[in-house]
Amino acid sequence: MVARKVVILFFTVVLFSKPVISQSLDELQAQKASIEKRIEDANNLIASYAKSKTANMRNVNVLNRQIADREKLIGLYEDEIGLLKGDITVLEAEISDNEHQLEQLKEQYVKLIQTTYNNKKRYNELSFFLGAKSFNEFYRRYIMLKEYNKFRYNQGLLIDEKRLELKDSYGLLNTKLKVQNNALKKILNERERLVGDKASLNANIQELKRKESRLKRDIQRQKKTLQKLETTIVNLIAELSKETVEASDFHLAKGQLINPVENGVIVSKFGEHAHPVLKYVKVKNNGVDIQSSNNIAAKAVFSGKVSRIVSIPGYNKAVLIRHGRFLTVYANLDSVRVKKGENVTKNSLIGTIYNGQGENSGVLHFEIWEESKKLNPEHWLMK
Repeated sequence: MVARKVVILFFTVVLFSKPVISQSLDELQAQKASIEKRIEDANNLIASYAKSKTANMRNVNVLNRQIADREKLIGLYEDEIGLLKGDITVLEAEISDNEHQLEQLKEQYVKLIQTTYNNKKRYNELSFFLGAKSFNEFYRRYIMLKEYNKFRYNQGLLIDEKRLELKDSYGLLNTKLKVQNNALKKILNERERLVGDKASLNANIQELKRKESRLKRDIQRQKKTLQKLETTIVNLIAELSKETVEASDFHLAKGQLINPVENGVIVSKFGEHAHPVLKYVKVKNNGVDIQSSNNIAAKAVFSGKVSRIVSIPGYNKAVLIRHGRFLTVYANLDSVRVKKGENVTKNSLIGTIYNGQGENSGVLHFEIWEESKKLNPEHWLMK
């Protein structure tokens, strides 16, 4: 009795846990699709850089991002396998329990058939009814025989239902086992590609380290460029604080903003971190740098008003769009398609990204500010 209660409790917990497992699997599928798309975009960039046959920071940045995404993808597949194993364990337990129940139903059905056969050998239905001593006994015998036949019929139905239930369970189990096997194959493939990515990254880093003095000059030049951009933005924010602020729902769009560059790959993250090649050198980014191989259009991530269009040495032209108390910055534009004071909507074309010579070619520098506070754009862009 105690064992039966434990089994019932176990399956009750499993039953109520299923929606959570399914939801987690759905979320994993969405995350995997997003990362696989980023890896595909990174592959396109790497293929375009391969034509130059020389190591450059763009290659290093894209490879670093691709390695991080690939490792994350492997982790998601491992999580999926963990969830699938839980599902498979539950299904196997259900199948075992249903098989046991089916065997019991079959045994009961066989006994019913044997009982019916033995009774028919002793007397037929007519003599069974005629042997009644009163009408009430006759009626009781009629009801009893009717219920007995009904019970036997229902036992047959229960056996059929249990067989169908088992068939469905076996089908679902086979499906989950196939998904699990595919996930294992995917992990092996991604790990093999990861080894190749790391080897390629190491080769690029070693070649760039031989050009350390040039790299240091590039880092200092980039640092000065960012400082100029930051000073310009801070001064503009001071000016904008005197202007009337229009209401905006920008604060509700966290995690939902479109990428300002279609098929773009974030190659430089927000904040302070070690340089990808010269690890002892710290670099700082007030936003993110987004690289694209085949699209140089920059688009507005949210509706707003063009507040300023400025020129920044090293970052060409920059457009600042106001969204209430928030500000988005689009720098390193070669040409601008909007005017100061113009209202733009999400997906509006702002301009074309610089697409010439040098490391900044095809790179959009994107920032988000809340008044005088710098925000991490990756927390705001749609994953």
